[in-house]
Amino acid sequence: MCALVFMGAFIPVILLMSGCSKKEEAQEIPPRPVKVATAFTKDVPIYIDTFGNLATPNNVDIVCQVTGQIKEVYFKEGKEIKAGTPLFTIDPREYQAELNKSKAALAADQVDAKLKFEIFERNQKLIDKKLISQQDYDTYKSDAAAAQAQVALDQAAVELAQINLNYCLITSPIDGVTGKRLVDPGNIVTANSGNPLVNIKSIDPIYLDFSIPERNLPEVKAAMAATTLKVEISPAGDSNGPYSGDLKMIDNTIDDTTGTISLRAIIPNPDRNLWPGQFADVKLIVSTAKDAVLVPGAAVLLGQKGMYAYVITGDNKADLRDDIEVGQAEGDNLIIKKGVKAGEKVVTYGQMGLSPGAKVHVQAGDEKKEADASGADAKKEPNK
Repeated sequence: MCALVFMGAFIPVILLMSGCSKKEEAQEIPPRPVKVATAFTKDVPIYIDTFGNLATPNNVDIVCQVTGQIKEVYFKEGKEIKAGTPLFTIDPREYQAELNKSKAALAADQVDAKLKFEIFERNQKLIDKKLISQQDYDTYKSDAAAAQAQVALDQAAVELAQINLNYCLITSPIDGVTGKRLVDPGNIVTANSGNPLVNIKSIDPIYLDFSIPERNLPEVKAAMAATTLKVEISPAGDSNGPYSGDLKMIDNTIDDTTGTISLRAIIPNPDRNLWPGQFADVKLIVSTAKDAVLVPGAAVLLGQKGMYAYVITGDNKADLRDDIEVGQAEGDNLIIKKGVKAGEKVVTYGQMGLSPGAKVHVQAGDEKKEADASGADAKKEPNK
């Protein structure tokens, strides 16, 4: 009887100890596998993100200034030319004849003017001796003056005829690239009317026209007063960029329908990679954040309270930072204004399985790989 009681009391104790052991084993959570990166510092340009279009500084429509038949075309469409390069020849024979006629009239009137001036000089001596009448003297004098005036008129006619003859050879007024030829040889063109013969656009340097919200205007004006602001552009489909240039002007009015203001930058284009009319993403750099703390964008998540990240402590535990303040993106990284310090290790993969204080296992090689990727953007520089 006593043995049965003893055994009956002992069995529950064993069952209780067994249950406690199983509960402790259930609470043991293995370390969570994560990938990490180290927060680093870098000087980061602070910019306004927008978009714009490239435009030519010089856009010239070539129009004939004399009437005639086009005899020759000297340029190739779509090719770069220099100022002074011949483009077209208009039949010059009519204008050469007009020049010859004007020169002949000038020569004849010069002879007549010389004769009348000599007559006037001879009669000037006679009037002093009262050998001719005052009326005859005045006639000789006016004839000489009229002849000189006719010579001046003839000289102007020669100059005009020479100008019209020079217009028969049409040359490029600028360095640039030709467009389509709009008139073929053999056609009769009329002076200063009708379609242009060809269009020429300059491409080096090239303008960038873009807009920013009016709320950014005070910031841009203040920065522009202190230094020359830089822009970086990335044209659509262009893998050679980004390209760098200088902000040149702010328009004199705000568009009240869109709440934006237009700006213009000038971009060097020595390699001719940029083309008028291209669309481009634009970064207007207004300042530089010195020694900004950056982490990969994958390390920052959005929760109910806002942005958060997990930082790995020295004993390989997850520390929740739910007071993160982020700035602008820099490549694949984000500027951290508050919540993470340089040198701390942030989790970039595996956050969903973490909780504050949870143990983690950093996968071998991932920390170095992620850290190298974080700093890669610092080595990239825009084309100048």
